Amino acid sequence: MQVITSLGAVHPDQSPFDVAERKGIGHPDSLADLVADSFSRRYSATCQERFGAVPNHWVDKVTLVGAAADVRFGGYDIRKPVDCYLFGKVTERIDGNDVSVAKLFDDTVRAVLTSTLDDPAILGHLRIHVNNTAGTGVDHDREFYQPRTAAGITKVLASESVANDTVVCAGTSLRGIAARTAVRLETLLTGAAFRTRYQTGTDVKVMVVRDRGQLDVTAAVPFHPASVHGWSEYRTALDAIRDEIEGELKRVLDETPTAAGARLSLNTKDVPGHGYLAPFGTSLGKGDCGAVGRGNRYNGAIEPLRPASGEAPAGKNPLHHVGKIYTAVADELARRIMAELGTYAEVLIAARNGGQLDDPAYVLIRSEAPIGAAGEALARAAMRTAPGYIQRFLETDPVSRFREQEPC
Repeated sequence: MQVITSLGAVHPDQSPFDVAERKGIGHPDSLADLVADSFSRRYSATCQERFGAVPNHWVDKVTLVGAAADVRFGGYDIRKPVDCYLFGKVTERIDGNDVSVAKLFDDTVRAVLTSTLDDPAILGHLRIHVNNTAGTGVDHDREFYQPRTAAGITKVLASESVANDTVVCAGTSLRGIAARTAVRLETLLTGAAFRTRYQTGTDVKVMVVRDRGQLDVTAAVPFHPASVHGWSEYRTALDAIRDEIEGELKRVLDETPTAAGARLSLNTKDVPGHGYLAPFGTSLGKGDCGAVGRGNRYNGAIEPLRPASGEAPAGKNPLHHVGKIYTAVADELARRIMAELGTYAEVLIAARNGGQLDDPAYVLIRSEAPIGAAGEALARAAMRTAPGYIQRFLETDPVSRFREQEPC
């Protein structure tokens, strides 16, 4: 592993402008990420309990295809259910025992939708599809793909838990004020008390553009159709929501010396008589689709001006899929550099297919101030944690991580 450090990173709040988005927990892309990661966690925990090991699997192509619906003030009619697709490679049988992949996926979808949406009626409008591409290949021992025994899994993984791909993964020390504000507002708008007060859903989206000290906020907040009976009622509720968001923005300004002002645009597609109504509180209920990798980045927001990789961590195997593991390690290393060395940093980890998990090809660190040998030592210590990532993954529910605003 070669650790390369350089100067040149710019703290996001020191640049003349910035932009960030936060997709709410009920956004179809957020739901797809949560379903994929929750299935992987449930599958891993189930197999570890039953067989003492976690078999080969990956499901980072989960896709949710929205319902076809007729939506109006006062109600809606579902004409086609939500289709939930698991695309991936999953070991189905061990020791002659079926792992029940389809049932695990069905249970996962229902658990995620129940905990993220307000309307349990969606559970009556689901179709579950599993397309499992598990087979065999010469690039691994046969038992890597089709283990005959639990002992065989353990033996194979001991020698074959190496980097599954050639990847570049990125992490940064912190979110900028634009991203922090977006996350803060999404958390307010999807909170239980807020949703109960206004009968709104969780498919919220917030974009914040910072132009020097000015914050320009655009937010979208869906209403449950059956709870709003006309345009006037909708507008009255939306005006009250605007007041709450503006109050929260005032608190952001009061707490942020570098912020000088804020402007809010809310539900900008509305025209008289036509508002943002979403069955089940999500646009998944009216035709929108969700796919893994299109939601928030690992740090909980979408910041196009920060370094990023093309990896979609959700649903990747937590044992050896480096697109998942190194994304977490890069983020943690960047945060640790700031906490211990006092400087903002951006970290890239570049790995080659087949490399040892604790020994990637390169760790590239760009920082605001010099970090020297201390930075290299932190990098090597961070990489030593990579082989044990699965334990951390199993300890925290993905939905809880999302709600706690932590990297997910």
